[in-house]
This record gives sequence, structure tokens and C-alpha cells, in this order.
Amino acid sequence: MNYWVLALHYDWATTDMVKQAVAYQDCSFEDLAEGVSKKLITSDQYEEITGKAM
Repeated sequence: MNYWVLALHYDWATTDMVKQAVAYQDCSFEDLAEGVSKKLITSDQYEEITGKAM
């Protein structure tokens, strides 16, 4: 599991921080989708970060 997905789940990071991680390619949309499927992050958080509905 990607660090940023877990950080978002445990409130160690904000969605803005994860958006920055995606921009730096430290986290991918696939990592975020996996987080949604494992119920670690919400589909609303996914949409806020990616701009696309899950």
C-alpha cells in the first residue's frame, strides 16, 4: 500500500498534500483507487484529489 494513501487514511496528510505527491509522482491514481477499494479513503477524497469521480 502506498504511503500517501495510508497517510491520508490516518490523517497524517491532507488531500492537498496528496495532490502534491501525485504531481511529484510519489503516488498514482491507481494507488488512490486501491485505497478506495480497500476502504482506506473515500470516493469523495479520490474525486477531490484526481478531479474524477470513482
